[in-house]
Amino acid sequence: MNRISFLKRALLLMLTGLAACQSPQSIKPQALVANIVEQDQSLRARQTQQPNETDDFLSEHAAVMLALHQNPAFQAQLTELDIAQADLQLANQISNPSVFYAFGVANKPYRYAIEFPLEALFLRPLRLKQMQAQSKQTQLQLMQTGFALIRDARAAYAQAVVSREKVIRLEEALRVSNTINSLAKARERLGDSSAQDSLIAENEMLLVERDLQSAKIEAGIAHTQLMHMLNHVDDKRKLSLSDALLPSCSAEDISQLKSAAIASRADVLAADAAIEAVKEKRRLNGLNWLAPAVIADATSGQTNGHVLAPAIRFNLPIFNQNQAQVERVDAELVKALHEAEATKLKASMDIQVSHLKYQRDCQEWQQLQTALLPNSLKVIHDAETAYQHGEIAYLGVLESSRKYLNLRLRETQLKADMILSWSDLMRSTSIPQNLTINHH
Repeated sequence: MNRISFLKRALLLMLTGLAACQSPQSIKPQALVANIVEQDQSLRARQTQQPNETDDFLSEHAAVMLALHQNPAFQAQLTELDIAQADLQLANQISNPSVFYAFGVANKPYRYAIEFPLEALFLRPLRLKQMQAQSKQTQLQLMQTGFALIRDARAAYAQAVVSREKVIRLEEALRVSNTINSLAKARERLGDSSAQDSLIAENEMLLVERDLQSAKIEAGIAHTQLMHMLNHVDDKRKLSLSDALLPSCSAEDISQLKSAAIASRADVLAADAAIEAVKEKRRLNGLNWLAPAVIADATSGQTNGHVLAPAIRFNLPIFNQNQAQVERVDAELVKALHEAEATKLKASMDIQVSHLKYQRDCQEWQQLQTALLPNSLKVIHDAETAYQHGEIAYLGVLESSRKYLNLRLRETQLKADMILSWSDLMRSTSIPQNLTINHH
């Protein structure tokens, strides 16, 4: 076997082997959602529990899962994984050989040539690395989007429950205000108080009525927003915040959270993947102007009428060496580096701000539970005792009850604030795992 024949067979085997290679497989949308669920502490803990779902009740856990699987905006974003997979396949494709054939005429022998682009050996691996980095960037960005959706769904669920509880609290407050107003008018008729006191009591009752009407509308808005987020527009099931959903207000080491999140947060890793993709693009643009190809050229010969000879084709870098594209990619790399730094700064700010908000809400919650509410109940008890001994009018008891109900109203809203600040802290410090691109 001569050397040319050996080279032809080796080239044919190499191209056949390259063509048989399968494209790398990126993570599927269902697997990405499962990964998001696995990284969320609350969702992971409830996966092993039996769901307490009925036809009349929708739990917070079920609401978050519905959001991850049915939110139209998130589902639209998940299709970017399929687009990334198609880009991987495109980068892994081998260019087809081209054939040139010239028919023979009088005094001109036939001639043909088969051209095999060599980009499969030189440029295809670089394109593939670039697309793999971009695919990883897409996966990580969607992970962060999923964590944000969990946060938003929890906040929307909590707000829907709290807005309904707020209506109940204001209804209680309105009953007390009505009673206070009636007593104020009765005292005015008896000459025990002035008309100004009665007017003040009436105005306070009207303000509570206004707040109640607004709260009912806000409750409808909150429920509608939640159900549209879950893509369950006509869902009429009841909602409830169990005590287990409230954060424990345990001490969190902010420095440890911050260092772990900045090193491994999804959007930070996505920014690093973007830098890697631009670097691979830089290498690709530095070589793709060459466009080498090996050619099997055949003509009619003097011995057997068919002579096959090897040839090679490539571009001569006389006028340009792709400088414009290289400069553009260099600028993209600088931009990607700045964006990565900005992402890290934003991650640091997100963690610190959400941690401070969480501490603020926890401090207020603890103050309510340990001091304000118990003290308010004691004031009501003392007022009732004084009223029984004839020391004060019943109006004093009602005033104490109204102040207590105002505290309970704040407690109700604080539930939603705590869940939001805790969910935001968890979103800010969520660390993705098991993101891989499978090679075949």
